Amino acid sequence: MAGMTSAKTAFGILSTGHWVLVCLLALVTGLAQAQAPTAEQLRRLEQLDPAQRAALSRALEKEQRQTRKEQPLSEPVLVAPLPDRGGHPEDEDAKAERPAKQTAEPKFTALEPFGYDLFSGVPTTFAPATDIPISADYIIGPGDTVQIQLFGKEPAEYNLVVTREGELQFPNIGPISVAGMTFEEMKAALEARVEEQLIGARATISMGQLRSIRVFILGDAARPGSYTVSALSTMTNALFVSGGVKPIGSLRNIQLKRRGEVVTHLDLYDLLLRGDTSGDVRLQPGDVIFIPPIGTTVGAGGEVRRPAIYEMRREKSAEEVLALAGGLLPTAYPQAAQIERITERGERTLIDLDLGSRTGRQTAIRAGDVLQVPSILEKMEDIVLLSGHVPRPGGYQWRPGMRVSDLVPSISDAVLPRPDLDYALIKRERLPERRLELLSVRLGKALQNPASAENIDLQPRDELIVFGSSEDRELLIQPLIEALRETASFQAPAQVVKIAGLVRQPGEYPLESGMRISDLIRAGGGLAEAAYALGAELTRYAVIDGSYREVDHVAVDLAAIRQGQTVADLSLQTRDHLQIKRLPAWAAADSVEIRGEVRFPGVYPIARGEQLSHVLERAGGLTDMAFPEGALFVRDELRKRERERLDELSRRLEMDLASLALKLAQEDAAQSQALDITRGLADQLRTMEPTGRLVIDLPKLLTSTRGGRRSDHDVNLMSGDKLYIPPLTQEVTVTGEVFYPTSHLYKKGLDSESYVNMSGGSTQKADRKRIYVVRADGSVLPGQKLSGNWFQNGDDGEIRPGDTIVVPLDVERVRPISRWAEVSQIIYQLAIAAASAKAVGVF
Repeated sequence: MAGMTSAKTAFGILSTGHWVLVCLLALVTGLAQAQAPTAEQLRRLEQLDPAQRAALSRALEKEQRQTRKEQPLSEPVLVAPLPDRGGHPEDEDAKAERPAKQTAEPKFTALEPFGYDLFSGVPTTFAPATDIPISADYIIGPGDTVQIQLFGKEPAEYNLVVTREGELQFPNIGPISVAGMTFEEMKAALEARVEEQLIGARATISMGQLRSIRVFILGDAARPGSYTVSALSTMTNALFVSGGVKPIGSLRNIQLKRRGEVVTHLDLYDLLLRGDTSGDVRLQPGDVIFIPPIGTTVGAGGEVRRPAIYEMRREKSAEEVLALAGGLLPTAYPQAAQIERITERGERTLIDLDLGSRTGRQTAIRAGDVLQVPSILEKMEDIVLLSGHVPRPGGYQWRPGMRVSDLVPSISDAVLPRPDLDYALIKRERLPERRLELLSVRLGKALQNPASAENIDLQPRDELIVFGSSEDRELLIQPLIEALRETASFQAPAQVVKIAGLVRQPGEYPLESGMRISDLIRAGGGLAEAAYALGAELTRYAVIDGSYREVDHVAVDLAAIRQGQTVADLSLQTRDHLQIKRLPAWAAADSVEIRGEVRFPGVYPIARGEQLSHVLERAGGLTDMAFPEGALFVRDELRKRERERLDELSRRLEMDLASLALKLAQEDAAQSQALDITRGLADQLRTMEPTGRLVIDLPKLLTSTRGGRRSDHDVNLMSGDKLYIPPLTQEVTVTGEVFYPTSHLYKKGLDSESYVNMSGGSTQKADRKRIYVVRADGSVLPGQKLSGNWFQNGDDGEIRPGDTIVVPLDVERVRPISRWAEVSQIIYQLAIAAASAKAVGVF
């Protein structure tokens, strides 16, 4: 029984100790982390006996010393940004309490509260500078370290910590009470004691590691609570470590309370606006920094240096609010300032205010007012503008009596090279409705004769537009035309006319008062080189009784206008259209090329309808070595036609190939040889290049045109034609289905069969019945003419020098392709023509 009682007693003691341990740990942990103790922790603390409370105090002191060792106050201050919310972390209640931003109408920018961005970052460790000299009024307290150096009879160094009783345990002297003294008082007291008690010794006194103090930051702080800070900390140091002030907190009435009494107020505006730190006092242990809610606020926006919402303290007038906002910008227009105010009935209203007057600046400001200062107008007065073909466009000062020659004093310096001196525009606003008015000016005459009417008087805000003689002026003219059309109406149509055709600058131009046809031609840069200068056509549109529009075409006598006859120079009306015609038979110079055996080969310009015989005569005729029967005449237009024909034939052949492949797959696979031959044919056709050769009989042309006679054999030339006359030739070429296609020396009396045999004879795939000859001039002699049975066109069928004998493929071998004979003949002829053209370098 006694054993059981002892066990229960031990268990009770253990339980009590365990509870105390838990309580101690909770309290120590909570206090060490600079958090305010909860009600439950305070209740448990009251239940402890004096011994347990003493143990708790020692544990707390030990924990604080460890904390100071782990986080020395001499570490640099590191600042981390706050969460991205434009200020400080807040709960929903704080957001609800935040005063609504005072904003202006959309013409002004929304305003933000002033000064709260000072706390846009918070320190991750907080330590004011500890390596600075200690001020003489620093109050010594427990935990401070005093460094003492003795020199003289017995040199020594001591680092003495002020005990909790406020004493220094000085070796060889004893305890010295220093708590509550200023640094200056402690220094004098220690030096006196050393001189008094240590004979022959003197002391140098300084401060080492400073103590930490605990302060409270309460009210509308970002993170209110209890904080351990350095003894050198001021109010702003503590505010920074707590995250700063909430937007609903006051920046101008921060209170420092000591032992329940308010000892000072901190106005952060003094620090932010004037750099005044006199109100930033040093903290003492147990101080409370209390941040009350924000006071009366007003806004200042528009053209002020610091647009924001400001907290009012002693400010009462608009002038004082402007001083908070840094004053007016140079672009401000204070005479048109306004105050946005909420009336007693809860309605928004505007109050006009002239800040340029003393009365306006003394106007009283109420809570919630927003002072808005507008900007001056962007437009400039008493200036003239210069633009266009000039080196220095922009604004210039206008002076009474200023004229065009004053704005552009010289051609060499004031405008770029090659200006249009006959046409420049003055853009003017016609008062009072400020309608657009455009005036033309002859810049050259205005500068040559400043006293002339061309040197127009300029008015304020006039713009002189200078054009280049060869530059496209549509970019400068079109915005003016659009502006005229935007202001047009039924009663006042757009004052626009148009010139087209052979002028240097065709397009639309503004219609001036009294404008004539000659003025419109001048606006268009003058007549072009190919213009028909005797006449033009003016198209005029007229609205009849507002119901329909009539079109009238008026003949214009340009020759009379150029002679200065005013009667012919018609006055223009809105929407008139002047068409300048092209000179008849005016075109770019056509040319042909003559190469080969002529006396003067080269490129010759030709007249419209000129014939080949005339150009050959201009080239000096043929040389003695010329071979006119083999003349090669090439035309670009014919080459394009041949290309189209080849493409069409290739397309049809591909369709036949597809049909043939399907038929052979279903009926007779033994005819696959025909399919292979046809595919090869299609490949050749796709790769063939057209020559554009025109077959001519040059010997007959020369004979029939002697003495200037006209002949059907002559050729009307076109631009780009090329004629090559080769030298005398002696070869005959054999090609096609022969064993050895080659050229042979011409021998009089041999027929086509003889030349074929000389090339090894025809192959088994040859069609001997359809052998034909291509003459040197490109003409074709059919196979039946080679038999000598009959003749046509005087051609005896005899083989001549320069001929090509073609032995074609037997078309019966590819019977499924109906157009094989046509295709094969085209390929052979194109091959022969292309070989001839490339040989002579025609293309």
